[in-house]
Amino acid sequence: MKLVSKFALALSLVAVSAAPAAFAQSDEKPKKEKKGKEAAPAAPKRNYSKPFIAAYTPVANMLNKTKDAVAAKAAFLTVVAAIGNDDDRYEAGILAINIGAPLKDLAFQEQGIDLLIGSATTPVDLKKEYTFRKGAIAYDGKRFADAEKYMIDAYNIGYRANNIEYLVSNAMSQQNKDADAIAWIGKAIESSKAAGAVSKAYVIRAANLSAKMKNYTAASNFYKELVITENNPDYWHDALAFFDRSRDFNPEESLDILRLMRATNGLRFQQEYAAYLDSLSYIGVRYPAEAVSVLDEGFDKGVISRNNVTFSERYNEAKSGLAEDTRTLPGTIAPAKASSKPMLASLTADSFFSHKDYKTAKDLYESALSKGAVLDKDGGDQTDRTRFRLAMSKAMLGDYAGAKADFAMINNPNRKAIAEYWNMYIDQLSRPAAAPVAAAPAT
Repeated sequence: MKLVSKFALALSLVAVSAAPAAFAQSDEKPKKEKKGKEAAPAAPKRNYSKPFIAAYTPVANMLNKTKDAVAAKAAFLTVVAAIGNDDDRYEAGILAINIGAPLKDLAFQEQGIDLLIGSATTPVDLKKEYTFRKGAIAYDGKRFADAEKYMIDAYNIGYRANNIEYLVSNAMSQQNKDADAIAWIGKAIESSKAAGAVSKAYVIRAANLSAKMKNYTAASNFYKELVITENNPDYWHDALAFFDRSRDFNPEESLDILRLMRATNGLRFQQEYAAYLDSLSYIGVRYPAEAVSVLDEGFDKGVISRNNVTFSERYNEAKSGLAEDTRTLPGTIAPAKASSKPMLASLTADSFFSHKDYKTAKDLYESALSKGAVLDKDGGDQTDRTRFRLAMSKAMLGDYAGAKADFAMINNPNRKAIAEYWNMYIDQLSRPAAAPVAAAPAT
């Protein structure tokens, strides 16, 4: 959002209507209409001091009768000097604002605002409005501490217009008070929800402020709100990138986050392609098909270049092993299913998953899980890893209910957290497509 300068200026140039002070003390009672109906109540009775009325009247006449705002401004000091009570202060404030309006003199109008804010006579609604205007003028002048003070004062007495929570947050962040700024952007988000729709700009701002403080968990949680409501690759990228930084994930967990980022078309930067390859390499050169496929996508999008030595070398390495991997893979199914070791079936399923043969991968993951706890060569329990990838295979096959059922059985904390994002992806895939808009009849 842009700075509030034009907005503050527009606010300040609105004149305030008010009865001349000399006539505001009328003792006339409301007249009764026929049939016993009363007329609208008169304005509150004011107790202006006589010295103030004597000083105010000629200055008000300069403005209202002779239309000489310059002369009225020059004489206004006499009005201020004659203020004797809150009623005087209130009326002087309105006069200053009205003098400053045709002159487009913000500084002079601000004097009037100070008088209104300082008067006990000022009605609450008007005090709320002008306390905010005081903050808006300070914001415009980059006096962010003053802007924060007066906008919070306005908020505390009930002002809720003009995105005030967002402006308070911005004023705070300009002072590097990021934790407070996040709290106020949270108020802005809640306000936008109450109005019927979450403001995307507010959520992104909140996430970026959180990331600035290295609170990546909060940043990813803010982005969840956007991902839940809109299947936008940019939102998916940022949500998953912050999420990946929010915990200590092992390479295989990071791989399944990057796979989701790829599935949502969210891969954006060279370092993400490099991280993807590193996660594949952690397993060994067992996934040449996935490495070739990922690199081809990156080359086609122009995100990574074939002229980059690292990417070209890794591409050639994966490409050289792809034919043999493809040729020998079918022969691994029967031994994996026949083995008493569930991990063999799980690892074989991983290879088929990397070839996008999700049906065979699903069968092998189910075979592994049917044999009991899936233990690796070091005795580590890989049951959750296996079930997680079974759920991924089902998601890729369109079995969304089955995928969600398997994700719900995950116990590992990291994988449970990753499963939440896969479930959001499934929710988007399972939403019915929007009905096509009927063409307008020919005329």
